[in-house]
Parts: sequence; C-alpha cells; structure tokens
Amino acid sequence: MTGQPHDRLAKAVFSEAPQARALLRALLPADIRRDIDFTTLRLVPGSFVDEQLTERITDLLFSVRMGGEAALLYVLFEHQSTPNPVMPWRFLSSEVRIWERWFRENPDARTLPPVLPIVLYHGDQPWTAPQRFSELMTAQAARQGALREHVPEFRILLIDLSGLTDAELKARLVIEPALALLALLALKNVYAPDLLACMIEWGELFARLLEERSGLRGFAMLLNYLYEARGECVTEAGMKVLCARAHASPEVEETVMNLAEKLRAEGRQEGRQEGRQEGLREGLARFLRLRFGELDDAALARIQAADLPTLEQWIDRVIDSRTLAEALA
Repeated sequence: MTGQPHDRLAKAVFSEAPQARALLRALLPADIRRDIDFTTLRLVPGSFVDEQLTERITDLLFSVRMGGEAALLYVLFEHQSTPNPVMPWRFLSSEVRIWERWFRENPDARTLPPVLPIVLYHGDQPWTAPQRFSELMTAQAARQGALREHVPEFRILLIDLSGLTDAELKARLVIEPALALLALLALKNVYAPDLLACMIEWGELFARLLEERSGLRGFAMLLNYLYEARGECVTEAGMKVLCARAHASPEVEETVMNLAEKLRAEGRQEGRQEGRQEGLREGLARFLRLRFGELDDAALARIQAADLPTLEQWIDRVIDSRTLAEALA
C-alpha cells in the first residue's frame, strides 16, 4: 500500500489548528505540554522531507511559543507498516532544511529556534528502530567514549499508535474534536483485518462528528480515506449499519450512501482503465519484440510508466517505425 491515502488524510485533518492542537495536547508528554502556549500554534507551510520519501512519510511543521520564546514542533507521520531503521537521520536532514529556511527568512539571526522532532507511527508492528541519533553511529567511541561530545545527538519523541489501544486513545481525546480522534483511529486500525467492525464500533464518535461544525465534510474525508486504503470495507450494508450507529438523519444517511456508491463507482472505473492500460502494455511489448527483438530494461520501464494516451500513440506508431527508439519517441 502506498502512503498517498495516509498522506492526504494526515494533511487534511491535522493541518487544521483545532485538530493539530487536539493531537499534540493528547499525545505530548506533560512536561512539554506545560511549556507550550497552544493558542500560538500555527502551521508553517511547506514540506521538508526528501522527495523520494513522500510516499512513506507526511510532515507538518508548527510554530509555537514555549516559555515565551519561539519554538517549532515538527511532526512526521510514518506510513510504513514497519519502523524506519534510520528515522533519526531523516529528522536531522529535515531539521537542517528547516533551519536553512529560518536563516533565509531571518538573515540577521544569530540563534536558532529549537525543533521538537515528533514521530507519529501507525504501523502494524511495534516500533523497535533507533530513537537516538547516536544509535546510528558505528563507533562505540561516538556513542559513549571520547567522540561523544563531538557528534550530533538528539532523541526523537516517538508516539507509537501500535502500542496504544483504541480505549486509551479515546480516553486521551475524550473532550477533543471527534475528527482528530477518528483520524488517529483510522490510521491506527487501517491494517486491521476487521476494519469494518472497528468502523461500526466508532459509531458514537461518528455521531459526535456529525454534531460538529463541518462534521459531514469530516465524515466524507474519513470515508474517502478508508475507501482508498481498504475499499472492500466500504460496503452498502456496512455503511447502513454505520449510519445507524451514528444516529445519522435520513438526509445524512442518503448523503453517506451516495458518497460510498460514488467511491465504489470511481473504483470500478479506475479498475477498468487500469485493466485496459495493462492490456495495452502487454500488446505493445509483444509488437515491439516482433519488430525489433528482445527489449532491454529501459524500454520495458518506459512502457510500464506510460499513461493511456502515450500507449495508444506508441501502438499506432509501431508498424511504420524503423527502430525501437523511433517507436517509443
């Protein structure tokens, strides 16, 4: 499973200040929470993760005042099902990008705001990877000996959802916006074999959500995520039970059922298009082999990455092309 559905949900929900405050108030240690003025929490636009990692990691940066001074809370949502073995390195490279931008925006600055590195992990296995940067060092002297004071050192603040029960999450966010809690529960349970049963158990939370401002929008956001990640769970019967548990009005139930059917219809259409593209890829490769012999890895990779219009264009061109390069131009 790619990280795209997780990425969209995390950004859509926790980019909003009320949901971000709920997340951080509920999950940060008490001694850190006490120093944060949550009324000053603001989202800092931009991403600081390496582009090749965006399928697996979502990042959100927030500015706050801590003890009257500027500070930054940098949250990484880890979308892999297993822990990232070099996560402290990922943080260090991202923190350098954050501070580089700080200096660009504050060219006269002679100090840096602290960055609190927070990992929110929702894999299906407990986190066992390093949490301290020094744990990545190969030399014992760098970890404990003479080099210790001469190498970077920090510890990520790990929030391991796999180590929390649904009841514990509900207890921590009992009076917070329902959307924040439902988003965490959805991320935490997305790999569960009984996901539909979990969704139905959240019926009272969905009822709370529907009472909130823009609650129906949040409901649609969650349903879209759950369909993208685990489409087989968004059944007509399941949605009817969920609406009943959420005490949805007939109008809301109709909206939810229409949305679920729309998602399923789009999924069927996407499946048909993907099937047609795969058929065109196989046919094109066969025609090219007949004309030009065995295909190298580069040609096969181009065929695999091509979209539908490009595949159709290449197939039309095969007969009249004199070389493989001309056919795939």
